[in-house]
Amino acid sequence: MAMDIDRARIILRRTNPADLYEAVRPALVSANLRDELVEGSFAKDETYRYNCVRVLYRALEAKPGLFYRFWDRLAAGIDSPNGFHRSIGAQALALLASEDKGKKLDPIFAHYLGLLDDSKVMVSHYFLETLPLIYRARPDFRDRIVACLFGIDKTAHPIGRKDLLKADVIAVFDRIFDTLSAKDKGRALSFAKAQENCTSGKTRKAAKDFLEKHQ
Repeated sequence: MAMDIDRARIILRRTNPADLYEAVRPALVSANLRDELVEGSFAKDETYRYNCVRVLYRALEAKPGLFYRFWDRLAAGIDSPNGFHRSIGAQALALLASEDKGKKLDPIFAHYLGLLDDSKVMVSHYFLETLPLIYRARPDFRDRIVACLFGIDKTAHPIGRKDLLKADVIAVFDRIFDTLSAKDKGRALSFAKAQENCTSGKTRKAAKDFLEKHQ
């Protein structure tokens, strides 16, 4: 296994390694490699950082409990001036939500939901992409999450970005539709219906598919 760990470190330094995800298994075994993955996800070297992030997400999906001790480090990412770091923080916390026995998300949850209105559309996109994980892990937060989704038009994003992000909002509604109240199902359908003439082709298609599936 020591050889596998050493090989994983080499893989993480390569440009576009075809065998990148072979570094996941060693990370699930080695605490030191997990430390390196988390810190590497905030590194200045773009290639190394990108590889670490991709492996980190895979490892988090496989065994989130191994990474809960990094909660504070990852949570700090959502306050970084670097948009990439905020995206990492947003996704990592969502992937860790099922292991949050210490309820560390609670005091920062309102702040976390504020990522919908981030100055970088990329951050808001990744926040929305993984938000259903928190919705599933924390039923007590569901009403607040639904209210956040319906608040997309209240954000400061320019119209074009709002319209683009609405495709992500619809994708979230699709993933959680089975758990919504009858009232919120109706609201979600009305929201999608309103996007049929949206400026974003991606959102128009998402709305069409959503309505065909759920209407």
